[in-house]
Amino acid sequence: MSTYQGRLLLVDDDEKVCKFYSATFAREGYTVSTCNDLEAMREALQNHSYDAVFLDLNLGNENGLDGLPHVLKNAPYSQVFILTSQNNLDKAVECMDAGATWYFTKGSEPTEILAKMNEFLQEKKNLEANTDIESWRDGLVGESPAIKETYETIRKLKSVDSTVLILGESGTGKEIIARALHQSSDRSRGRFEAINCGAIPENLLESELFGHKKGAFTDAKADRKGIFEICSNGTLLLDEIGDMPLTLQTKLLRVLQERQIMPVGSTQSIDIQTRVIAATHRDILDEVKSGRFREDLYYRLSVVVINIPALRHRKEDIPLLVNYFLERFNKRFKRNVEIPTTATLNRLTNYDWPGNIRELQNAIERGVVLSSDNTLSVDNMFSHLHYSQRNDDKEVVAQQGNFEDHEIFDKPLTDAKQLFEKTYIERMLRICKGNVAELARKSGRYRADLYRMLDRYEIKVDEYRQG
Repeated sequence: MSTYQGRLLLVDDDEKVCKFYSATFAREGYTVSTCNDLEAMREALQNHSYDAVFLDLNLGNENGLDGLPHVLKNAPYSQVFILTSQNNLDKAVECMDAGATWYFTKGSEPTEILAKMNEFLQEKKNLEANTDIESWRDGLVGESPAIKETYETIRKLKSVDSTVLILGESGTGKEIIARALHQSSDRSRGRFEAINCGAIPENLLESELFGHKKGAFTDAKADRKGIFEICSNGTLLLDEIGDMPLTLQTKLLRVLQERQIMPVGSTQSIDIQTRVIAATHRDILDEVKSGRFREDLYYRLSVVVINIPALRHRKEDIPLLVNYFLERFNKRFKRNVEIPTTATLNRLTNYDWPGNIRELQNAIERGVVLSSDNTLSVDNMFSHLHYSQRNDDKEVVAQQGNFEDHEIFDKPLTDAKQLFEKTYIERMLRICKGNVAELARKSGRYRADLYRMLDRYEIKVDEYRQG
């Protein structure tokens, strides 16, 4: 059996193509996930990190080229390979100009594809291994006291394997911190994997974490290693750990205590040496008090805790982040947009950025792409917030009353937070007319996370849908 080589994502609407390439890559030791459209691709990129993404340009009614910016933004550590027919070579070259790694024509010999892919992946590994000691700071931008403290914590953890719990709102850069911890450590030559514990159904999450044996369940057609075993000499980020089901929390606690995993359907345990980093946007202590998160698991995970402040609490870092993203997107899109004027920078600094660094990154990209005169315009950066939509949103919210009407301030903090969460979801569902995907975009939360909240508060989405 081939040794594990990496994780690949294949995006193609032709099931025969998916099966053919999946079997080819699997024989060489790669774990392969497949999806047939861009929406499924976006969800897959939320769940896992991939060494490489193969993107078909012709996805039925969709243009694969439309999905490339999402891959480059949300999977910056993945190599992107374009799959194309012979008459689509111009589009393939256009993709490479936009940031793709390479392209392959359908019908290419599998050995040729494997050789070229392995060449690029090995080149990336060599580059990472030979970069200087401070390379882990790439993407970790800022000089505020909180960020300087984070730098120092990462340096102190360089030669130890302590478990780390990263706390912070959505969009604050928790995965960047986790990658920095990995890259600065003695495990930097090992695997780094990230898995979103809140975006994968419970019945699949156990298999993803611990692996399974052939025949363990209906679709288990072969043995498959879990992500813990894959990262045995590296680092595993358990993102959104606060959303992990209680049954799996119990099993995870046992893994952390015994350093052993038990694949689904197996009676033989496997020793592992995986370093675990956990992250969550939730108030984890409130989750413990409410019984939704195990107290003993919290103490096992929180050997070292890193709190990442919201961007509104480190505004002195905004000018540095603006310049960082501006340079990055100028290079990607071959633009020459100039640094913002003092007036523009003041407006960006005074804004509270509820979506944190992720929202700022998206705004700068939007400003670069839409600029027609090489200037960074606030109107371009916030062009997605149409005037009519903002007024509609305000009108809907105004019709719902104030929180004082619910006597929110007479309740204990935990109850008040739950009331706010329930009321927020109900109001936003009215604004989004029952569209959960739109609610996810507006709230900055994963759909799986929102569906759990809907179930917890017994909110019926159909009641908010028009027609």
